[in-house]
Amino acid sequence: MSIQEISWQQELKQALLDIGMESELYTSDSFLLLKFLDNDKLYLNLLSITIHPGSAETLRLQQEYAASGNQLIQLWEDIWADKPKQILSRIRALMGKNQRIHGRKTSVVNITQPQADTFLKENHLQGSAKARHRYALVFDSQFVAVATFSGKRRMTRRHEDYTSVELIRFATADGFTVQGGLSKLIKHFIKAVLPSDVMTYADLDWSYGKGYTKLGFELVGQIPPAEIWLDTVNNIRYFPHRLPEEISVVIAQLTGAEKATYLKSLNYSRVFNMGNLKYIIPCK
Repeated sequence: MSIQEISWQQELKQALLDIGMESELYTSDSFLLLKFLDNDKLYLNLLSITIHPGSAETLRLQQEYAASGNQLIQLWEDIWADKPKQILSRIRALMGKNQRIHGRKTSVVNITQPQADTFLKENHLQGSAKARHRYALVFDSQFVAVATFSGKRRMTRRHEDYTSVELIRFATADGFTVQGGLSKLIKHFIKAVLPSDVMTYADLDWSYGKGYTKLGFELVGQIPPAEIWLDTVNNIRYFPHRLPEEISVVIAQLTGAEKATYLKSLNYSRVFNMGNLKYIIPCK
C-alpha cells in the first residue's frame, strides 16, 4: 500500500472523527474496509484509483455484506477527493445523526434550473442535471430538499396514452433528514403532471434501494457494473462512449489492449461502478 493511499484513507478517518464518528480500518482479502465503532451495519470499501480489485470481486463482496443484513458502500479515492463534504453528509445521514424535520412542516415550491443546480451541486454526490420539473421543500425560509424530474415520455409499447417520467435527482440539505420529504415531493409532482408512472435508479455504490421500496416503488431491473475511465489530471470520470471526441477518434482505430495502453498514456485510470437498480412506481 502506497503512502498516497494511506494519506487519503487516514484523511477520511480523521474527517469522520471530526464530526463525531469513530472508525477503524481493516483488511479483508484484497480489500481495505472501514467500520464504525457505534454502528455494526454500515461499512465503507475504500477503493484506490491505482490498485484495486475488479468489479466482479467487488460485487461479490457487496452481496456477501448485503446477505448478512449489512450495507457496504463503495467509496473511490477520486470521489472522496472531489466531494468530501457531500460524502460526510451522506454518511452522517445513513448513521442517523442529522437534524430531523417532518415533511408536513415543509411546503413545496417550484424552483428554477439555476436554483436546482446550486442546491444539487452543494448536496448531491453526482451534482446536478438538466430537468423539466424542479421542486424544493421549504422549512424556516430555506430549501431543505430538492427533487428534479424529466418531462413525460410516451411509452406506446404499453398503450397509446401511457407516459413515464424519471426522478432524476433528490437531495436534502447538509445536516437535515426530511421524514416523508421525498414522498411529499413525488405526490405533489404526480398531482401536477399526471404521468402513468415514475421511474428512477438507485446507485448501487451507495444504496440498495430500500428507501424506494418503502415508498411503493417496484424493482423492475438491474444494470450491471460499468467500466469508467478516470482522467486523473482533471479528476473527471467518463463512460467509454462519452470520452472526449479527440480521444474517441483515436481509440476507434485501436484494439481493446491498445485502447487501454493509449488511455493510460494520457493519465487515465480504469475504474468502475456497481451498477444501478431500476425502480418504477405506478401512478394510475
